[in-house]
Amino acid sequence: MESNMPHEATEPHVLSIKDFKFNGIDRYVPGCRYTEIVDAEGFGGFGLYFMPPAAQTTVFSLESEDDGTADEYYGPCFEFYYLLSGEITMYWGKDAQSLRRGEGERLLLGAGDFGCWEREWKFSARNSGEVPAMFFWGLAEAPPDVKERLPVL
Repeated sequence: MESNMPHEATEPHVLSIKDFKFNGIDRYVPGCRYTEIVDAEGFGGFGLYFMPPAAQTTVFSLESEDDGTADEYYGPCFEFYYLLSGEITMYWGKDAQSLRRGEGERLLLGAGDFGCWEREWKFSARNSGEVPAMFFWGLAEAPPDVKERLPVL
């Protein structure tokens, strides 16, 4: 049931790179780094990702059901990448093992391309270029009944 109560007003603001939360090295993908810029209630998180040549992310799932084969599970939500520099290949499908091997369906993104990662698929991104890749990412909030899962270190 939706509430008719208004949300507390937050004044518009500008963030600069010094305001970003720099998380350092991605614990799950050696050599990669990322930032979290903002977590916007009702939308999700946004940040920057930095990926050296030949690096590949874990397999992440945006499916309704967690079959346990992906490394990360976010539930049925939407994610995007806007590539600022470099080149990445996004692998997508249902078979996590194939995605880890860089097999199956794929989309190539270059600087200035916007990729939409839709619900009900698994994904893995690989820097397929010769220079570091940098992209702006956004991950929608999962439905409230979804329990996200990250790799155990």
